[in-house]
Formats: sequence, structure tokens, C-alpha cells
Amino acid sequence: MQPVTVLFLLPGLPVGGAERQIASLITGMDSRRFRPLVACQHRLGPVAEDLSAAGFPVHLLSCERSLDPAFLFRLAGLMRRERVQLVLSHGFSTGVVGRIAGVLSGVPARILAEHSTGERDLSPLRHRLNRLLAPLTAAWVSVADGQLDYLTREKRIPVDRIHRIYNGIESGALPTPEERASARQLLGIPGDVPVAGVIAVLRPEKDHRTFLLAARLTLDSLPEAQFLLIGDGPERTHLEREIVALGLTESVRILGFRQDVARLLPALDVSVLSSTDVETLPMAFLESMAAGLPLVATRVGGLPELIDEGSNGLLVPPRDPGALSEALSLVLKDPAKARAWGQESHRRVTRDFSRLGMVRAYEDLFAELLQARGVSLPERSVRLSGERTQ
Repeated sequence: MQPVTVLFLLPGLPVGGAERQIASLITGMDSRRFRPLVACQHRLGPVAEDLSAAGFPVHLLSCERSLDPAFLFRLAGLMRRERVQLVLSHGFSTGVVGRIAGVLSGVPARILAEHSTGERDLSPLRHRLNRLLAPLTAAWVSVADGQLDYLTREKRIPVDRIHRIYNGIESGALPTPEERASARQLLGIPGDVPVAGVIAVLRPEKDHRTFLLAARLTLDSLPEAQFLLIGDGPERTHLEREIVALGLTESVRILGFRQDVARLLPALDVSVLSSTDVETLPMAFLESMAAGLPLVATRVGGLPELIDEGSNGLLVPPRDPGALSEALSLVLKDPAKARAWGQESHRRVTRDFSRLGMVRAYEDLFAELLQARGVSLPERSVRLSGERTQ
């Protein structure tokens, strides 16, 4: 019996948390049961290049406009040629066109991925269009329980067709003292200096300004502390001005986009997110947990699902620099507590957010939906790890 062809449909595959999760899923799937394909509407990107190099077909459909008729016809043609049995779409326009093309091409199962707890560009017209296409949708996949209210109340998705599948990551051993020393040397930070860092794109909803204000307050009792912003984005110039205005030039650095984040994480004492409202289950925090770091975050979206307060981190209200500073001070002033909480982070990510668990959950959902529509699949391969079977 041949494997079932599954199409992953996206606007593009730049370097980002959601895109890396998709690549991790595709490369981990059971090749005896599933044959993954990828199609991008607008552009490819580094993640697409990595998938192609690993032997997974990636198709660029090259459509400039979001709802271009040419996109529909090219996609439907691809689905027919490749005999696609299931399509998983990410994004608004790809979700609209993916479902319509799936119906036209006879794709039995059409799924939509949801990665947000709120979308500022989703107009009433787009909401209505999504609701009109709901009967064409076999299931929606969310990545956090914290999305449920938004998806059912705002997007009016039937609750019984929402399947929550946590993002997953491969977590190895905890970083060694030597790796911590190497990371600090790379960043020019002395070994005994307290360090807090935010790993996030520099966009308004990540609210780096509250982190800067909290850093200013924290320095009153920890004048030697250092604060890192790892990431780049449209808010960078504004944040650079804020750093100067707050007198933080000696204590705060913006490192920009880094491809060696995993190597830098052991330099931190705590990983922070100060998002205001739109947040689900960020890869940055999963990677921080795998690196044995305690977490401090706002009580937003799916973040509380990663933090067991007083066990591996702390939660604070959004837009509250004082509360964020208190939480940072509590962790940074107590290295023993930080280490213990970091060890618990590592245990939690290994137990609850593994790559293998994520891959198997998607495979089980795909199999359930396909079998309900009369599509037979080969038996599951025996796997001892998160690696793809051959």
C-alpha cells in the first residue's frame, strides 16, 4: 500500500517559529504512511530550502495577490497531479484557496491551522468568508488551549472540530557549565552577572517597551544586571531610542536576528516574554525550557500552559513593568532558585512538549480524518525516537 499524500500549504517559509514547527513535523512523519508535499503561495525562504535539501518536494505557486484566481487553478492542478488526499493550510488566503481548490480537486480532508489568539488584519469581511467556508473544513488545529475562546467566540469555529496539538521540540541534555561559560564569553558577559533575555521578533504585540521599563526598575536593586533582546523587526529603531531615553545603553543590548540562538541560551538566567495579547505557544519558550531556563511571562494566550507558577517560572499581568520587574528580581537574585526552576522547565518540555508527541498527534488526526472518509493507510511504523522512519 502506498503512503497517503499530504499537502502543507503556506504563504512562504521564512525563518520563524511556526515555519520551523512545520518543518519539524514534515521531517518527522512516518514515511510508510504519509508522503508530505509543501506548496508556498508567495515566496520560499530558508526553511523551504532546508526541506528541499532534505528531499521533500517544495512547490512555489508564485502569486502576488492574496486571492488570485491563478493561485486557485495552479493549486488545484498540483493537487490533482500529486493525488493529494489531505491539505493542511496555514494563513488566511491560503486557507481560503486551499479549501476551495481541495473541493474542486476531490481532496477528501481539508484542515486549517490556527496559530493566534487574535489577528489585527482579520476584517469582518474575512471573518464572514471563513464562516462561509466552514462546511468545507474537516478540522481546525490549534496549538494552545488559550486559543479556544478566540476561535469559538470571535471566529465562530465549532468547538468539536478544534483539535489542540501542542508544538514540540527535541530536548537533549541540560547545558553544561562549559557551554554556559562559552555562551557568556561569546557575548562578552562576565560569569557572575545576572542576565535576562527576550527572544522574539521586534513587533508591537511583543511589547518590548514594558521589558525595558522593567529593566530600568530592576537595575535599582541589581545594577550589574544585563538585559538582551534577541530578534529583529519593525520596532527596532523605536526600541533603540527607548534604550537611550531610559539610560539603558550600558545594560541593554539588541542582538538582532541570530541563527545561533541555541548556543546563546545558556548565557541567560531567565527567559522572558512580555506580550500584550497575541501569543500562543512560542518556540522561543520551548527552546528556553529545553536549555534549562526558568520563564517569566505575561498571562496571555497559551503562555500559562508552559508555566507552573513557583515551579518553573512566574506569570505577570501584561503592560505592568512593576510586576515584571518584581518577578525578574525574584529569579535573578536567587541563582539556586533559577537553577531549580530551569531544571523543572527541562523536565516539563521533555515530558509534555516533545517533537515525537507532536508528530504522532498530527499523524493520528490525519489518519482519523482520512479513515472517516474512506481512505486507507498503511500500518504505523515502529519508532523509538522522533526521527523520521524510512
